[in-house]
Amino acid sequence: MKKVGWYLMSVLPLLALLVLQVVSGFFLILWYMFRYGVENGAQDHLMEIMVITQALTLLVMGLWYLLLVKPKGPVNVGFRGKGISRRAVAGFFCLAIGFQCLVHVFLTIWSFVSPEQIIAYNKLMEESGVGELTVFSAIAMVIMAPLGEELVFRGITVEYLRRGGARFWVLNGVQALFFGIAHLNLVQGAYAFFGGLLNGYVLKRYGTLWAPILLHLFINAYATFGNPVLVKLQEGNSMAFTLGSLVVGAVTFPLGMRLVLMDAKREERWI
Repeated sequence: MKKVGWYLMSVLPLLALLVLQVVSGFFLILWYMFRYGVENGAQDHLMEIMVITQALTLLVMGLWYLLLVKPKGPVNVGFRGKGISRRAVAGFFCLAIGFQCLVHVFLTIWSFVSPEQIIAYNKLMEESGVGELTVFSAIAMVIMAPLGEELVFRGITVEYLRRGGARFWVLNGVQALFFGIAHLNLVQGAYAFFGGLLNGYVLKRYGTLWAPILLHLFINAYATFGNPVLVKLQEGNSMAFTLGSLVVGAVTFPLGMRLVLMDAKREERWI
């Protein structure tokens, strides 16, 4: 297949993901409304619906990746041949904390520029149940989302772009853009884009899809399990919390990058 063909193929995982989520979500909402009542049947079970939708997505995308896409050996997007060490895990943990802290600072700045968009974003997060810590929200955010989204964007999408001969900066930017679009709202899509760039870089460093999956898991776990405490701290003194987030992010993110760079020193075999 020619280069343009592979580039066009790279759009298919995003479109398939959106179609799967919309169609499965639609029928699941109808089922929950039929079973529990029209008024609150779906609203009271949004996280359950999300988990089922993600499971269906993971099944379809997993089969797509394993049967049609998965390359033999390490992923050829950078360094090869080294597994995920304890230093890498520590690096991912620091990166996750730093990333989430810097995202908070980013959203705080955005709230001054366009408060209406942040208000709408916060309302969306609240209504979706993402900010509430439950068994289903933990499964959806910490397990299903990292597995499914990494398969789609750092797995299938990256491989199609790689086959099209895309250099890393093009490949990483495109898959991160698709990752941002998949979130279907401007605010979340914006910081998801930067998260996609980071996960793509980790894939390049380690040559295995498990690396961005683990980093993604840490990022979502910090937000999911830390949210109840973080919200109370922010309500106590929002300015101090933002400054503290900036300091913590400015320390932990570079530290995480340093650990990753130290751990992944090897000869680069980029396209």
